[in-house]
Amino acid sequence: MTTKILQGRTAFVTGGSRGIGAAIARALGEHGADVAVNYHSNAAAAEAVTAHVIAHGGKAVAVQGDAGDAEQVERMAEQARAALGDITLLVCNVIGDTRALGALFRATGSVVDSLDRVRGVREVTATALDAALLPCHFVVPQMRRRGGGSIVFIGASGTHSSTPGLAEVSVAKSAQDAVARSLAVELAPDGIRVNTVAPGLVPTDANAGPHQEQMIQRVQGLTPAGTVTTVDEVADTVVALASDLGRRVTGVFVPLDGARTLT
Repeated sequence: MTTKILQGRTAFVTGGSRGIGAAIARALGEHGADVAVNYHSNAAAAEAVTAHVIAHGGKAVAVQGDAGDAEQVERMAEQARAALGDITLLVCNVIGDTRALGALFRATGSVVDSLDRVRGVREVTATALDAALLPCHFVVPQMRRRGGGSIVFIGASGTHSSTPGLAEVSVAKSAQDAVARSLAVELAPDGIRVNTVAPGLVPTDANAGPHQEQMIQRVQGLTPAGTVTTVDEVADTVVALASDLGRRVTGVFVPLDGARTLT
């Protein structure tokens, strides 16, 4: 059973056509929000998500583009505004090129063992920051016109712990965490709340492959709850933070990792 606790909100979800982003976009629509679903190349997947939102009584539009490219983000934000009205809820879910990230999940050894991985830290961090800052730059003026809004960054609990082979992601998401803290203070006078939802390992098609089961077993063994996080668990937390249930919550980092960050 769902409620319409996001009725009247207009959301923009980067990377909303697959995995975590798709689950978030669907959940926002189920709870009453109109949703702009960003996708990079899979139009059919994005249309399936928008169809789900529409089936639950909302309006939705798919917007194609790279969340790390200024011109494309500006175009997408305007397309979303034209179709749905000013955006009041932004979910920054994109970290960068998932093809490159796939190689990280199979990495072994230290991040300083090769120059490629050393350079990879800078590259992944740069793309992650672009994908966090650019949507905010183009959407915040819309929120200000509406008298406030909510920004939710999808982070990683690995910024507060360590997963072998994923230093690049930890560094990139740590930089995003700093952005979220800064924006929470800077945008509070505008009535804009900024929070981070930080799951542990979430099995999706982005990290699929023969290595996925090994990663699941490794993370389960390191996690007090003995579980990994699901896309729906991430989506539910975003809904709670974005709605009036979280109306006084800003600047928080919410780990969804079965208490692993506490060990």
